[in-house]
Amino acid sequence: MSSWPPPKTVIQAIHDRYQREIIEAMNLCPFARRSREQGRVHRPLFIAKDETHTPEPAEVAARLAELVSAHADAEIVLLTFPVPPGHPWETPVSFEGFLTTLRDAWGRLPPPREFFMVSFHPKLQLPKDRALTPDSLVSLIRRSPDPVIQCVDAAMLGRVRRQAQAAARERMLRELEAKDPALAALFARSIQPDPELSLDIARQNFAAHGAPDDRDRLERALCNLRADRDRAYGLDDDRKDTQ
Repeated sequence: MSSWPPPKTVIQAIHDRYQREIIEAMNLCPFARRSREQGRVHRPLFIAKDETHTPEPAEVAARLAELVSAHADAEIVLLTFPVPPGHPWETPVSFEGFLTTLRDAWGRLPPPREFFMVSFHPKLQLPKDRALTPDSLVSLIRRSPDPVIQCVDAAMLGRVRRQAQAAARERMLRELEAKDPALAALFARSIQPDPELSLDIARQNFAAHGAPDDRDRLERALCNLRADRDRAYGLDDDRKDTQ
């Protein structure tokens, strides 16, 4: 593959588009835009040299530790792993296995802070053997241009979760006050459980993108970006040469 690897600037440009045109424009993550605009999103690249090269989990964990030590305000770190055709990580299951080993490697370090890690992958598919749900739609939501491990600062997630809980509680209290002041007073004195932020985001995304037309619109945008990625990386030319 004479065109591999693509320039780092080209890779970053494709993933900048994914962040702005997909994640932010379609509101798939409620804190993504704010974190980016405040300079708290970082995207280190781990480019596979060829079809057999994979980075060591300890190497990736060490680089993550260096990055967050140098950038104390980092909230989201997008470990990005561009791979050429034929690489084992072209399959989501294989890449998910690397995520497991990376979590282990991170746990063996004296980590600067806690991160929640999840994988994104260009070939994630919606399940065909069961009805679409907020959980299963996540496979489409996490269809990135290249394999990515998203690392989100746990403390930041805690702040967002508390803010979301407070906002939801205030909305419910206002609605109850309009309908039943006595019930509203009882609710105001109650202790509310802390909702799981990821479940709340999944429900919001399902409401916005779960209907067939909305889902098709999201899939088209992802497919178009993936095609632009292949052209920008020079992979279209490689495929033509092999035909």
